[in-house]
Amino acid sequence: MPVEARELTHTYNADSPFESTALDKVNFKIQDGEFIGIIGHTGSGKSTLIQHLNGLLKPTGGTVIVNGMDLADKSTNMKEVRRTIGLVFQYPEYQLFEETVEKDIAFGPKNLGLDEKKIAARVRDAMRLVDLDYAQFANKSPFELSGGQKRRVAIAGVLAMEPDILILDEPTAGLDPYGRDYILSLVENWHKLGRTILMVSHSMDDVARFADRIFVMNHGRLEMQGTPDEVFDQEERLRAMGLDVPAVTTLAGELSRRGFDLPRHIHTMDEMERALLSLLGGKEHA
Repeated sequence: MPVEARELTHTYNADSPFESTALDKVNFKIQDGEFIGIIGHTGSGKSTLIQHLNGLLKPTGGTVIVNGMDLADKSTNMKEVRRTIGLVFQYPEYQLFEETVEKDIAFGPKNLGLDEKKIAARVRDAMRLVDLDYAQFANKSPFELSGGQKRRVAIAGVLAMEPDILILDEPTAGLDPYGRDYILSLVENWHKLGRTILMVSHSMDDVARFADRIFVMNHGRLEMQGTPDEVFDQEERLRAMGLDVPAVTTLAGELSRRGFDLPRHIHTMDEMERALLSLLGGKEHA
């Protein structure tokens, strides 16, 4: 089991007039190879949560266990934790700083103490994973690239660490439709390679499409967790938390109210397409 949270609690500005509890006794278990979608309103605790998973923040109470390593234990090797869990922040391209793409991607592996041959191999592998041609991009300045290419360089820098678990905070934020679809296709491919993925997103459509399970954060609590069907079937509860359901779910509900005989669980475009084709096929044979 790669990740487990036990009564995870975090309080900012403890024992002061500005005290605020960002995480309140959060518990969950994540299995190898799962794709977890994390949703919640602004300020719900999503970012605080993911920063605990690789030790950037220390819990006020409780703990996080990563591949058997207790992050609350002072003897835990945090370099190994951060090798195990790769964290891609929102707008990661703002953290690019080296003079070439190759040097920027190599920064993490160098900090692991790898030799030059292994670093070079890591850089090439990471560039391949984000579909950046080594010969074309390695010696370019990252600041000369498009926004989507910059983000792929930043993500490659995390992948070059070869993490077992990849956490992405709004990986498509600010991208145009092409860049957004491209990044999501890369995320899907990484998951197919066997990586455990955690993705924070405001897009219910993306979460419904990719996630095996969804965590719903609300005022620091893990309010709900379950499959997309289990979560998005609770539309009224989600709306009470300031959240929405996938657009196709709203459409399916409206069509059902107008007399179309559609299945209950429709949360992705693929599910809608199958339902409509089945409905039309049934009418043709009626």
